[in-house]
Amino acid sequence: MNIDLILQNLNIAINELLEKEAGNLNRGLSELNISTHLTFYLKPHFQDYDVDPEYNGDIDKPNDRKALVFAKKRILEIGLEPNDEDNYRITPDIIIHTRETNENNLVVIEIKKDSHSRKHKEFDLIKLEHLTVDYLGNHYNYKLGVALIFGTKRNTGRYEIRFFQNGREILEENLV
Repeated sequence: MNIDLILQNLNIAINELLEKEAGNLNRGLSELNISTHLTFYLKPHFQDYDVDPEYNGDIDKPNDRKALVFAKKRILEIGLEPNDEDNYRITPDIIIHTRETNENNLVVIEIKKDSHSRKHKEFDLIKLEHLTVDYLGNHYNYKLGVALIFGTKRNTGRYEIRFFQNGREILEENLV
């Protein structure tokens, strides 16, 4: 699927979420509630793929769980405590992929509410950098990483979107 069609489908699903789930956003309900509903709105637009919320499986790992290696410096920069191995189990909010292979990873989406802390938003950005590139043994290579921050309560209806490819943040007009 080309990037233009991915962005078009993503935009349609986001707009559906904003329209149909405005009450939940206005109430400030959980990130899991937002991601589950967005998954529902994405599925019809990605019928040749699996669209999974909270998917932590990794067929290529002995324990079948997604994990990333991060440089300790990056974790310290955002004010989090690194662990001893610099290896972090992760569960992306939504992935669009083919199950039981890492050869067809299309989109990974991390979602936060505007009320989340800066360090948790930045941790999502670090995850997206690493999920879109083969670096430090990370092997997921998603075609596109998306960070979505949804406005809640008085900011309902607003959102911020950021894109990642090849381990870097990319402006929408430069996506390939």
